[in-house]
Amino acid sequence: MTNMFPPVRTEGRIPETMLVELCSLENAAHEIASTVNVSHHGARILAKAPWKPNQDVSVRTISGNLYSRAHIVYCKPLPDHSFSIGLEMLQPTTDWLVLSKTSEPPRTH
Repeated sequence: MTNMFPPVRTEGRIPETMLVELCSLENAAHEIASTVNVSHHGARILAKAPWKPNQDVSVRTISGNLYSRAHIVYCKPLPDHSFSIGLEMLQPTTDWLVLSKTSEPPRTH
């Protein structure tokens, strides 16, 4: 019987929205998507098209600060016909959390 529950995360995630390009390593599929939340080793993104669980992909931020091979852990359809995709980063060039802190605009008082 297949496990119906997604794997348990070992680290917390923080809400963070940034544009990423998701590219299949198996075919020519690619898409610009948006992160929902990030952690040191993973991210949840919203995509317009379904992606296959267990597929390896490359992911990079549009700003170009992060590039990684990633593994699709899950892909769930959402009511608005988009898809929630869980990514496990396999070879990140930097830390998502560090990136999100450095990409924040300066605050003015």
